[in-house]
Amino acid sequence: MRQPNRPFRRHLAPLIALLLIAFAAGCGGGGQATTVPGATITPIPTVAITPAPTVIIPTIGATPRPTTVPTLTGTQTGTDSWLQVYFTDPAAINPERTNGIDQIVIKALNEAKTSIDIASFDFNLKAVVDALAAAKKRGVSVRLVLDTLDGNLNVRAIASQKIEAYDAKEALSAAKLAFTEGGRSSGLMHNKIVIIDGRLLYVGSWNLSFNDTYNNNNNLLEIRNPALIANYQAKFNEMYVEAKFGRQARVGAMQPSLTIDGTAVNVYFAPVDKVMEKVVAEVKNSRRSIRFMIFTFTHADLSGAIIERMGKGVTVQGVIESRGASQGAMPTLVCAKVPVRVEGGGGTMHHKVIIIDNEVVITGSFNFTKSATEQNDENLLIIRNKRLAQAYIAEFDKMWALSSAPANVTCP
Repeated sequence: MRQPNRPFRRHLAPLIALLLIAFAAGCGGGGQATTVPGATITPIPTVAITPAPTVIIPTIGATPRPTTVPTLTGTQTGTDSWLQVYFTDPAAINPERTNGIDQIVIKALNEAKTSIDIASFDFNLKAVVDALAAAKKRGVSVRLVLDTLDGNLNVRAIASQKIEAYDAKEALSAAKLAFTEGGRSSGLMHNKIVIIDGRLLYVGSWNLSFNDTYNNNNNLLEIRNPALIANYQAKFNEMYVEAKFGRQARVGAMQPSLTIDGTAVNVYFAPVDKVMEKVVAEVKNSRRSIRFMIFTFTHADLSGAIIERMGKGVTVQGVIESRGASQGAMPTLVCAKVPVRVEGGGGTMHHKVIIIDNEVVITGSFNFTKSATEQNDENLLIIRNKRLAQAYIAEFDKMWALSSAPANVTCP
C-alpha cells in the first residue's frame, strides 16, 4: 500500500493542534483573547438575544381595548365583534377612582360625532356630565331622560373617603343640557341606556352613577348592531320626545327577535311587552341549570317556575342582594330547598341576571318584581350565546363565593 507523503504529515499535525486550541477558546465563552505561537485568536463575543415581544391576539372579541382605558374594574370578556360585556369590581377600584367601567363609556362619549342619547335612573357622575358638556360644545346633539323624582342625581360628600359633593342637576343646568323628566309616583324610569351616534349601545344594570361605578356589582353590555340598537332608539324617542312612560307607553320592541352573527337575541321593554311572561317562559324551558343573581326578587310566578324546574331535576343556584333578602321570594325559595344565598360583598349586588343551561343570558334593568313588570320603564335582553354565558357564570361564581346562607327564615 502506498504510504502518504511524510512531509505533508509533518505540516498537518501543528495545523490540527492550532485549530483545536482555537475551538476550545471559542467555546469557553470567557471573552479573553487566547495567544498561541504566531497568532492571537479572539473568541466571538457573546450576543444577548432579546426575544421578540409577545403579541397577544384575542381569540374572542374583535376590538381589544387600548391600554389607556383601565380594565381593572371593568372585567372585559369578548364574545363577538358586535357584543362585549364588562363587570364592575368594587374591590379593585384605585384611590383616584380612575379605573372604573365609566372610563369605557366616557371614551366613547368623547368620540361621539353626531348624537348622544342617555336614559339613566341614577345619574351623578361628574366625568360623564363634563363629557356631555364638551360634546355639546363641539356640535353633538345631547338628549337625556332622567328620573329626578326617585333616581339619585347627587353625590354626598364623605371627607374620609375623599368624596366631594356633586349635584348633577345643577351641573346640567350650568352646561345648558336639558333633559326630559321621567319620574312619577306610580313607577320608575328605571332604564340604563346609552346610545352614541346611533351605532353604539351601552345597556345593562349599570346606572351612570357614583355608587354603581365604584361600590356596586353591575354588568354592562356594549352592542354594535343597527337592528338591535334601533329598538332602543325607538323606545328612547318615545320617552324623550313624547314624554310617555309606564302605563302610558305604547312603544315596545319593534323587532323583538333577531339573529346576529349566529346569536339569537330577544329584546323587550316593560310594561308594554309583558316582560315577566318572557322570563318565566325561559325558566320553564330550562333543562339542565338555572343560576340567578338579583337585586330585588318578589315575583311569585318566577319563584314558582324555578321551584317547579328544580323538582324536575334542573340544578338551581341563586344569590339575592342582602337588603331585600329577608322578604319577597327568599323565604319561599328557602323553604322549597332551593340553594339560594344572601349577597355579602360589602356594596350592593345590583345585577338582574338569569343564566340558563350554560348558554342563555337574561339581563337588563329589569328586577324580578311586579312593579318592574307592570309600572316601570325597563328593558330586558335574552341572548343565546355560550361564550357570553360563560362570562356571566364567572361573575355568578364570584357573587356566590361572597354570599352566605340566609338566616332567620321560618318555614311553615
